[in-house]
Amino acid sequence: MQAFKYKGYDSDGVAVEGNIAANTIEEAERRIVSQDVTIIAILPAGRRQSKSEALNSETDNKPSGKTLSVADSAMILQNLALMVETGVPFVEALDAAAIGARSPRTSHLLERVKAEIVGGKSLSTALRNANGLFPPLVSDMVRVAEEGGRLDHALRSAASYLERQAELKKRLINALMYPVVMLSISTLTVLVLIVFVMPRFATIFTKMGVEVPTSTRLMLSVGDAIRLHPLSVLAGILAVIFAIRLIVKSPIASAISSRLILKLPLIGDLMRKLALSRAFGSLATLLGANVPIMGAMEHSAKVASVPEIRDALLNARSAVEHGRTLAEALEETRVIPKNLLQMVTIGEKTGRLAAVLESTAARMEQDVDARLKALVSIVEPLMIVVMGVIVGGITVSIIGPIYSVVQNIK
Repeated sequence: MQAFKYKGYDSDGVAVEGNIAANTIEEAERRIVSQDVTIIAILPAGRRQSKSEALNSETDNKPSGKTLSVADSAMILQNLALMVETGVPFVEALDAAAIGARSPRTSHLLERVKAEIVGGKSLSTALRNANGLFPPLVSDMVRVAEEGGRLDHALRSAASYLERQAELKKRLINALMYPVVMLSISTLTVLVLIVFVMPRFATIFTKMGVEVPTSTRLMLSVGDAIRLHPLSVLAGILAVIFAIRLIVKSPIASAISSRLILKLPLIGDLMRKLALSRAFGSLATLLGANVPIMGAMEHSAKVASVPEIRDALLNARSAVEHGRTLAEALEETRVIPKNLLQMVTIGEKTGRLAAVLESTAARMEQDVDARLKALVSIVEPLMIVVMGVIVGGITVSIIGPIYSVVQNIK
């Protein structure tokens, strides 16, 4: 017989670890599972992580710059939660998730999580070290579960939150699809008219000795530049786009652009609602998983895409740390809407803050969806009008000289 060391959770969610003797690791797993223990890691007693494994772990823990999509993260978490709930040892669940992963990188990260767990690290540490696999929210919820909770519940709650975020992102993309398509068609139409259609009329105008208007000459010059020097024009456009991205990513420019966007009549309110729904949805999920409020508020501030909301949550966190209630701290920021403050107050008084915040965040997401649809319904005819004005302006630039020729003939 051989001795095996294992770590896991009992039926009450309490972390357990110990040693068991068995002929094979499969037999050891069966005996441990029969004791209503969910296995997180099992390995032969006395095994240590080799130097090569440690080196590979350090290499893999370096930030890669790539992040798994929210939808893929949610799907993996749901699958893991289902397997853990049905009694599958967590190491085997990771193996199954790695085999079914959509990309080699995701499979590799899941294998690294498994290797770190087998090497003696906690699950929350292994998940946190898997850069780009899951957001920090997941490792924090798992850490709380390790201290005395249900791992499958923590994974399922994290997956539900990520699924809501993925669904909201999908609705945003779908709503913006029509304006983007219209803008692309408009740009392509203008390029065809300027580059291919107008030069043919320019030749006719030159032969007839017609005086071309300034607007027509300007468009002809742009068309000639694109036609004769396409690579230079393309390089210039890419350079401008790259420069704009660098400027926008700078902290000062980001803060200024955020303030300007928030002042826009419809878009500003939509962006503020979206940031609040994401922040308070995250806060509700973390509090529901018994994550301490300090850490939960810090995470919520990070997911808020609007600096104004992020700073308000960080200031509120500091006030809560000094003894204020969450409702009082949020009210002092003068940024959070009154109806949301009322819901926070009710949640604190009834002791159901996480549930109230989750319901409120869901309603805000629905409101964002409705407002977005209303905004798109306004943008659609506006885009048609803009496209008509642009094409009409080019058409007038062509017809104007022809009309002058006709008048001179008369």
